[in-house]
Amino acid sequence: MRWKMNKSGFTLMELLVVLLIIGVLSSVAIRTIDATRDRALFDQTTKELKQLVYAVVGNPDLTMDGRRIDFGFYGDMGRPPNDLRELVENPTSDPHWHGPYIRRELTGDSVGFLRDAWGNPYTYDKNSGVITTVGNGKYPMTTRVADSLPQLMNNTIVGYVTDTDNNPPGDASVGVYLFPSNGGGMFSPVGKGGYYEFSQKKGDTVRVGIHRLVAHCGVTDSIVRWVTVVPRSKCVVDFRFSRPFRNLLKMVGTPRIPAGVDSSGFEFDVVNRHAENITVDLILLEYISDTVYFRTLAIDGSPQTPYYPRPDDSLIGQGETALVDPAVTIAPDLAQRVTFGFFGFASTRSGTLNVNIHGKTFRFRFNDGSEITVKP
Repeated sequence: MRWKMNKSGFTLMELLVVLLIIGVLSSVAIRTIDATRDRALFDQTTKELKQLVYAVVGNPDLTMDGRRIDFGFYGDMGRPPNDLRELVENPTSDPHWHGPYIRRELTGDSVGFLRDAWGNPYTYDKNSGVITTVGNGKYPMTTRVADSLPQLMNNTIVGYVTDTDNNPPGDASVGVYLFPSNGGGMFSPVGKGGYYEFSQKKGDTVRVGIHRLVAHCGVTDSIVRWVTVVPRSKCVVDFRFSRPFRNLLKMVGTPRIPAGVDSSGFEFDVVNRHAENITVDLILLEYISDTVYFRTLAIDGSPQTPYYPRPDDSLIGQGETALVDPAVTIAPDLAQRVTFGFFGFASTRSGTLNVNIHGKTFRFRFNDGSEITVKP
């Protein structure tokens, strides 16, 4: 028995069509793979660029109690890095450098963060704050560490300084110091109305970061505040001292007329509310509700000799100053009471007619500026 062989199969044309289809599918697959790979490298480079920006100027989303706490290299050093390597190295051993500022996954090797996902180097311009890379060669990638570098340094801090009675300092010696996070310091005097300012128009460079503000009153009294400065900001920081700027000397109790209502004199006790000693050497009789003059000034019950009692025709009246000699030093913090007495009031400077001072109003100004009003 004979078998008949089947001669059917693929023609050359059919094989060519099959090969063509395979080639087209392979080409599409390769382009798809390349596009997917490019997209992954693009996303990785975008992430790295963002991390570089955060390393230079901080991540604004890192906050504590509603305040930003991360300002990166710029916040610590007060300047942009000269080179991206400064984000992981401190070549000058500057004590304000608190890096590395690059996240751990970007530092698998010592220089890996300097190249993008394609292996191309990042180009960094410290003068403009621009970081660029050629990327895949077709579409360069660019980012800025800030909209403009001046926004990182031309900020403003203002505020008012008042005392426990909400009064401005007037002639009191009050000032505010700004100590930036990168070291150094600036000073702003406080005006009589209590206003102070750190700003570009005042010649100050207020950079982003977390800075220390210290308000000083005199030598020993101070208040410390911390201020967070973000780009393009105007920060308002007020200070209120627990002690008064004026009227540091205060009357306690009520004035006394030692010898009764017909006496021609009175005395009152004074304490010092300041944190430092106050020395009294002059007392101005600023106002009297009647025309009267006094002959004798006494401190703690003792007349101040040899200037008192005043001789006839030289009694002291309104608008005139009484010398306190020897001067009297009053201890701080309400620790000491000093009694001031004014006696021998008369209706004339000659002192010939004594007067009853009961119900009259007297206002005294001490040499430190304190005013005390007395109505015996």
